Amino acid sequence: MSAELPPRHRQALERLVERGTLTSEQAEAVRAELTAEPAPQRAGGVWEVLGYAGGALVIGGASLLVGMSWEVLSTAARIGLLVAATAVLVVAGGLIAGGPRGARELAADAPSRRSRIVSALLALASGSAAMAVVAGLDGSDSSLSASGLGLVAAAAGYALLPAVPGLVATGAFAFWFALALADELPGSGSVPQMLVLIVLGGLWAVLAVRGVLDRPARGRAGRVRRDVGFGIAAATALTGAQWTVIAHQSWSYAITFVLAVGCFAAFVALRSAVLLVFGVLGVTVAVPEALYHWTGGALGGPLIVLLVGVVLLAAGGFGLRLRNRVG
Repeated sequence: MSAELPPRHRQALERLVERGTLTSEQAEAVRAELTAEPAPQRAGGVWEVLGYAGGALVIGGASLLVGMSWEVLSTAARIGLLVAATAVLVVAGGLIAGGPRGARELAADAPSRRSRIVSALLALASGSAAMAVVAGLDGSDSSLSASGLGLVAAAAGYALLPAVPGLVATGAFAFWFALALADELPGSGSVPQMLVLIVLGGLWAVLAVRGVLDRPARGRAGRVRRDVGFGIAAATALTGAQWTVIAHQSWSYAITFVLAVGCFAAFVALRSAVLLVFGVLGVTVAVPEALYHWTGGALGGPLIVLLVGVVLLAAGGFGLRLRNRVG
């Protein structure tokens, strides 16, 4: 059974008929097309699942083999195994995409099973490449070098084929690289790491707001990538705010609360439900932390759980009212 058009759409069609822009038959055809129920589509299939599972097993098997044989294998052998795994993942992605030209065509088309599999394989390849650096280097340099290589590889894969798996991998490696970079700063500790993560979250937010992450624009797919970018931005910044919860508890809950309010304000302006979710999460974390700190830990465990529930209900109710008001 077909659905009915919303009143404003029905009135728009009637005005077009009255002006002579559309005939009655054309208007009816438009109405039928807009109200037709789309054919059910499966989110994935056997081949898509096999592609994900195969890629995960390649990187999992290689890392497990290296880990179990760490003392037996030489450094060159460890690197060789992980580089081979990286090559297998990249080649598999290239074959599924149909080569560089096929990858460009996938990037220009609407998201499909092939594009999701290729993006996931390239994201996994960035992980195995980073692991190869860790296997080849010892000391503090390994973290910075490995995260830097992984970030470059994940970003390159996302630039080749913009899709959610590549974007998530880029966000994860950017987080790791930021922490490793903060460790290299003078007076490294939780405060520099907090600041670097908050700045990184701000950079992700700028990229999402300016539409960098949803290009080439493809309707709903572009909006999904933008929302994922907002999620990466909020998660990175809120995690940074909580990074000093042990050494500087008051800083953590104060900054977390400010960021949560910022998420609410950004939701009103940008209408991204992801921002609303992280705003609620930030308030839910910050308020109990503040009360626990102000009371000197006098609140018991059950009371803290009860308090978290009350705050979550209040924040959720506020978020729903805010969404209804702006939506």
